[in-house]
Amino acid sequence: MPPRSQDATPPRRLLVSGIGRSGTTLIFQQLAKLLLLETEAVNFRYEPYLWDIQSAAGTNNRYGIAQLHHFGLHTHRTVPLFLDGPDPVHDPFLDGLFDAPLDSDRERRPDACLVKVIRGSGRLRAYLKRFPDLKVVVCQRNPLDTINSSLGMFSFFGEEFHADDRDRFVAELTARGRMDWDLPAARQAVEWYGAWWRVFTEETLAVARDFPDNVFLFCHEAFQADRDGVLEALQDFVGLHNIGIRAGLGRSAGLSIKTASLTSHDLAALSGHARYYRHAVLEPALGLEAAYRLGAEQLHKFAARPYTLPLAGSDLGQKNTIQLRDMMLRGRTSPWLRTITGPQSPIDLHALLEEHAGDDTPLRQLAPETAPAALRHGKRYGVVITCHNNKDTIVGAVLSCLSQTLPFDRVLVVDDASKDGSRDRLAVLAEHFSSLQVEYLDSRVGPAAAREIGIRRLDTDFFTQLDGDDLFWPTKNAEEARVLAGDETAIAFSDILLVLPETSLLRDTSAYEGAAGSGLALRMASRAPQIPRDMTLSRARYFAAGGYHLASHLYEDWDLKLRLAALEGGEWRRSAALAGTVYNRLKPGLSGADPGHHARALSIILMRNLRHLGLPPEHVLEAYRAALQPFSKLHLTRTTRAWLKRRLAQEDGTAAVSDLAAGRAWQALSNAELIETMEREIAQDKAARSEERA
Repeated sequence: MPPRSQDATPPRRLLVSGIGRSGTTLIFQQLAKLLLLETEAVNFRYEPYLWDIQSAAGTNNRYGIAQLHHFGLHTHRTVPLFLDGPDPVHDPFLDGLFDAPLDSDRERRPDACLVKVIRGSGRLRAYLKRFPDLKVVVCQRNPLDTINSSLGMFSFFGEEFHADDRDRFVAELTARGRMDWDLPAARQAVEWYGAWWRVFTEETLAVARDFPDNVFLFCHEAFQADRDGVLEALQDFVGLHNIGIRAGLGRSAGLSIKTASLTSHDLAALSGHARYYRHAVLEPALGLEAAYRLGAEQLHKFAARPYTLPLAGSDLGQKNTIQLRDMMLRGRTSPWLRTITGPQSPIDLHALLEEHAGDDTPLRQLAPETAPAALRHGKRYGVVITCHNNKDTIVGAVLSCLSQTLPFDRVLVVDDASKDGSRDRLAVLAEHFSSLQVEYLDSRVGPAAAREIGIRRLDTDFFTQLDGDDLFWPTKNAEEARVLAGDETAIAFSDILLVLPETSLLRDTSAYEGAAGSGLALRMASRAPQIPRDMTLSRARYFAAGGYHLASHLYEDWDLKLRLAALEGGEWRRSAALAGTVYNRLKPGLSGADPGHHARALSIILMRNLRHLGLPPEHVLEAYRAALQPFSKLHLTRTTRAWLKRRLAQEDGTAAVSDLAAGRAWQALSNAELIETMEREIAQDKAARSEERA
């Protein structure tokens, strides 16, 4: 740098600082216009910790390897995230920003320097101590919009460009005694982003208090409410006034993110940070009423948007150019790319919400519950999802659980030895959500055993379950928790939204509301009218009923429900949710199975549970006729009913029938052998009766 006289006038030094996508590019560009109206001798630096971009515009630049700022990257990785004084690496970096020759004429000094950074919020004290005349414009924006927008673009922790900052972030917070969060093992989970936003927002506000003459707090929400007032205050702060600062404000300064990358689970995880921002920033800037109204509007806004899996931190973003070239040449893809571009579900839940929610429950009202603790009554709620080769539907199933208005405390997926790529998709999701737990089974055990494994591994008081090709309605968990009110003896259920190839319709389950016992047991045994599915119940109630019969492969849910319906001392409570399960019947499912297998499974399960149901013989026969009605003409059905009628007439008939149906001898018989066995008994019984009459 050429020598300068001691009395040389220093340049006007301006820094635009923010966290994530908080409006920094907009303010950088507007301040650049102000400066250029006064002088052309301005040095511009746009994100110098990452990019070597010396332009007055943040947009319309190339962002490739050639534009990376290697000294900036080295500085960022070498210097602590929190820095409040001189540093042998950081100081030369700062001098290059604010004390370098003019870019267009190395023989003179610039009249002004304008720099924009989003990775310097913890280093502002070092900036100000190095350059006491520095003016810092801090862009503030609520955590929901900041994080959602960033998730669609880049990671706060920089793993797309350099080694992940997460470990040193935790180490530095711990050393400073500020590690106030138990961050999850899922390193892409939103809790990490929330902690980053919170810590650096707190640090920025502390710097503003300590350096009130040097720091201007530019609140994004206040700007939206009063553009002219905020811009006038900004011009007063930087000492530049020109109507040109308003030019271009109607255009987006960067890529506009219109989708939601935050689920209801994420919004709940960020709720504490949102409250902090409301108290610390919005209430002083906007007033109490406007701050609360804005907070509610944000939740409704995200509830009405379709969800998109975040781009930030994706495996694709972390590959170098050689790896990407190899992928293109070989036609390869990545787990994240397959997850985000592949099908999530053949059911368009967003379209169903618009169709069925109605005017009384518009989409914007499907926002997270504002008082979740009151609904939970001190209890934890979980869901078990079973998956076997559901790669085209499992992402949608999981996201429907993560998008509940009352988030589940645990979403546990049991992958039953999938071979179709389901595991790749589940692994990607598990990196993004702290409440998601995936259990991978090496050998297939079937749906009943898979559910049993999941229920036993849950760490919640209540649970529900979902098949990997179905979805949940957004209010299911909230409304079923509401009617349970913490009662571990009760069982909650909702109506069912049945999705068929050409239509969708609601199935009423109100017939099952009421006290458990013989009346409910008879309805359940009859399989009519519509049986509830995917109920919410306590794990204690589940184990009291004996859990799943692990050898069952057809109607295993009905088997469990029969025993739950027979349990005394509890109520079945129907929720006010429009629906609970969005039941996928776009393909045949069980209806494609052999009718004889259906009839055999229904007969065995009903007879096996007679001991629990406590029904008189006439009700048992009535229930059998109703339950087997679709298969009433089969030889197996007619023979079994005739055999059952004779057996129940005996003194110990109910217990004997249950024992036979549960025994190994019958399990080993084919349908033909079972029919032959029953017909032989019927014939022997007829012969014995004939002899008695004779």
